[in-house]
Amino acid sequence: MPLISLEILPFHIFQHELMTRSSSSTHQAKTPSSKGHGLMRWIRRCNQKNLDNFVPFFWENQALGWIPVQCLSWFRELPEVFETENMKVSLHSRLQTQEARTDALAEVLEDWKDKGRVPGWRDELYRVSISFDAEPVFFLERAAASLFGICSYGVHLNGIAGDPERQRLWLARRAKDRPQYPGHLDHLVAGGLTAGMQTHEVMARECFEEAGIPTELAAHAQLCGHVSLFMENQGRIKRDLLFCYDLILPEDFVPCNQDGEVESFLLKSFLEVERLIVETEEIKLNCNLVMIDFLIRHGYLKAEMPFYTEIVAGLRSSDVR
Repeated sequence: MPLISLEILPFHIFQHELMTRSSSSTHQAKTPSSKGHGLMRWIRRCNQKNLDNFVPFFWENQALGWIPVQCLSWFRELPEVFETENMKVSLHSRLQTQEARTDALAEVLEDWKDKGRVPGWRDELYRVSISFDAEPVFFLERAAASLFGICSYGVHLNGIAGDPERQRLWLARRAKDRPQYPGHLDHLVAGGLTAGMQTHEVMARECFEEAGIPTELAAHAQLCGHVSLFMENQGRIKRDLLFCYDLILPEDFVPCNQDGEVESFLLKSFLEVERLIVETEEIKLNCNLVMIDFLIRHGYLKAEMPFYTEIVAGLRSSDVR
């Protein structure tokens, strides 16, 4: 059977692409060995780092993040907010309340934003804690998460098109004006966990904003676990813990973006999703891990595949909680 890729362009204009499966086609199924290597490269990339380039960031005895050595001078300029000694950075001990810590950092980051040190300002706060279920130590502007190397939390939705036995997923193509990964493929729905919101609330919000999924349908999304990454990326530490959801969408459902962040939508078979992960760089970095986890959970990747156990183990880091 030939595979059908369906891309939904703005104004719901459909484009159809018929993909042949000749022996010379790039869509031809990969050998188990090359498939394993292609999947394993994302596990390695999302765990690759040299912590000699960073110093730990603390509040009292709680390790919260990793700060680039090359940025240490910024923190040393502010001894009333940061204590910098013994190759580590700590929030000043005088900041004894969550509110005091949040306010002090907000003032610092406003100044750093004006100096161009914190690009991509979002006016959205992230919670900062030693683990997801721990009390937040303070709240931080989202754009500064990688500067401090804190753990960022998010939700990603695998949008299954109709009957799961047909093995089709909806993907989104990011708008070309997005500051991160413009034009890359993304999940149908994904978003960062805004401080003060629960995972299912963020999921419902993003479902409507990114794909026009009504609240009553989004409520059927099933939490299926999480994946994580801990990597060095563009001179910063990126630590993400992503909660993975599956949602079976009606056969006749057509995504419709509401917030301008998506250029188009594509309907892909599981085989084509696998090919994109194994052979290309087209999918947004962290989405590869969530999609690999999806293919494993649905029995699409077999235990006999090379690197299977390493891939499964590498999807979740004990250092990201």
